[in-house]
Amino acid sequence: MDAAELAARIRTLSQAAKVVDAMRSVAASRRRQASDACTGFERYAAATRAALGEAIALLAAEEGSAPLEKAAGAASARRIVVLFSEHGFVGALNERLLDAALRVARDAPGPVELAALGTRGLRLCRDRGVVALPGGPLPSTVSGVGPAADRLTRDLFGAIAGGAIAGVDLVFARRAGMLGWGPQALRLFPPERGPGAEAAPGEPPLRTLPAAALVARIIEEHCLAQAAWALGEAFACEHAARLAAMEASARSLRDELDELVSAERTARQEAITSEILEIAAGAEPLREAEG
Repeated sequence: MDAAELAARIRTLSQAAKVVDAMRSVAASRRRQASDACTGFERYAAATRAALGEAIALLAAEEGSAPLEKAAGAASARRIVVLFSEHGFVGALNERLLDAALRVARDAPGPVELAALGTRGLRLCRDRGVVALPGGPLPSTVSGVGPAADRLTRDLFGAIAGGAIAGVDLVFARRAGMLGWGPQALRLFPPERGPGAEAAPGEPPLRTLPAAALVARIIEEHCLAQAAWALGEAFACEHAARLAAMEASARSLRDELDELVSAERTARQEAITSEILEIAAGAEPLREAEG
């Protein structure tokens, strides 16, 4: 390319760099907002997990069993809900989430069905020939996480109550470090009684509901809290992945711009040198004629 073509290329890349910088700033701001909100979502989930442990202990004391195992036998199919990204420029995030969901499906003891939340993820499933139910869009703002979690849990409990599915697993991206993330699988229903779900020692809590009704209410609240936490993590990781992708693009653009600027400088110097040589070559016959 000559100097003019290089200059045009530099202008185009400079404009692209401004767009990338703007997208990087938006992604950084939203990731920071989501990370702050995730602290509240995580505490909410931990509180409902502890309450579930106490309620199950009450039910076990009264009836000798918990409703979790009973609910698990209502139907044979499980639904794996994958929280993909809503927008693009997220690197390999959606591919890794889909691979993780397929691993969960392979390990499931019975039949499973896949549901995709997030426009980009549903498109990826179609491209790879994976059958997935459309689960709707992922929230685009932190304020949309709560309503999205409420819609998700209502739809899932409706399917469970109707006998369409026996249980639900969530697959989503969870934060790791500043910009890192990794796929996470979580059994949403029947809820897992992991660390923090055991009843605290001491006097049983005061209650106005029968133990069975109390457990049912807390299970719903627990699933809502877990869904809100997972959606918050997915939202934060989408913007973390986009921020990392934009930073990589910015570095690549800077390197290419430096190379083009250097090439343009060299091309201009060569053009100037060529012009000087042409002038010198044209002046030589004049000097000979004068001599």
